[in-house]
Amino acid sequence: MNYSIRLFKIMGIPIELHITFILFLVVIIGLSIMNNSIFWAVLFILLFVSVVLHELGHSYVAKKYGVKIEKILLLPIGGVAMMDKIPKEGELRIGIAGPLVSFIIGIVLLIVSQFFDININGYPLLYTLSLLNLMLGGFNLIPAFPMDGGRILRAILSKKYGYLKSTKIAANIGKSLALIMLLFGLLSMNIILILVSLFVYFGAEQESRVVEVETIFKNIKAKDIMTPNPVYVTPDMSIEEFLDFMLKHKYFGYPVVENGKLVGCIGIGNIHKKEGTVRDYMEKPVVVSEDTDIKEILRKMANTDRVFVVEGGKLKGIISKTDILRAMSILELKEELKD
Repeated sequence: MNYSIRLFKIMGIPIELHITFILFLVVIIGLSIMNNSIFWAVLFILLFVSVVLHELGHSYVAKKYGVKIEKILLLPIGGVAMMDKIPKEGELRIGIAGPLVSFIIGIVLLIVSQFFDININGYPLLYTLSLLNLMLGGFNLIPAFPMDGGRILRAILSKKYGYLKSTKIAANIGKSLALIMLLFGLLSMNIILILVSLFVYFGAEQESRVVEVETIFKNIKAKDIMTPNPVYVTPDMSIEEFLDFMLKHKYFGYPVVENGKLVGCIGIGNIHKKEGTVRDYMEKPVVVSEDTDIKEILRKMANTDRVFVVEGGKLKGIISKTDILRAMSILELKEELKD
């Protein structure tokens, strides 16, 4: 289900509103009407125009490095430019671009507001918007993930400490900052601050884990981590025979092979009755090749416990989540011992 609405395109990039943004906008407009003041509704809309320009700053520079931009998504807590993986050599410039746009908007509006401003319900619109843009640029320069400053810090540190270690440093700063924000949010009962702290914490954690997995599993293919020559069952095996087979081999899931070809898979969760055969309960297997990379394997394993490695029509191996965790532990240790 799609939870966003497309508005228009700028530089070929779709601009979309998340449904929560629309609900939040309705609340802001409702409160403005109740208070007989449209200032906050107008300010809110103009602020998110500024957020779009901020994200377009990132996107413009990213496109210069050949990065594909899927869309810019507007959320109540800000905007997100959804793009392909940023090349390491362009991360510094791409990270700076957004805050730079915000600072330029803020400074220009601040200068203009000294000579001309729009007063709504006694509030200076341009002056207030200029300060919010300066705050937006400054907040994003905080050297912690998932803010732009975290990416800028990583780009600078990676020249000395390497990409993975620099990511962990920036992520740890981000999580520490988030815990401080959460503490202040709880003490002051500030819901917005609590939500922002959670966003920062989990954003930093996710960035760290993604980079860690990509670094550790770099150049690792399915054939490197699979369990080769797995035991298998046949489709005509009775359920009673299958349960005895499971008890003997101690795995929860098995490939189903017929005439030398993989035709299905079956696990303990597929069995509901003792009657019938394996053919009656088996599922369609999720298949990869020997040269499938870890990123694609993890994507395919999002909704299954195991994938089957097939080459030339023949079953070569099986990769379970246990295999992934085992390989990760070993590769993490190898990475640590390098240091």
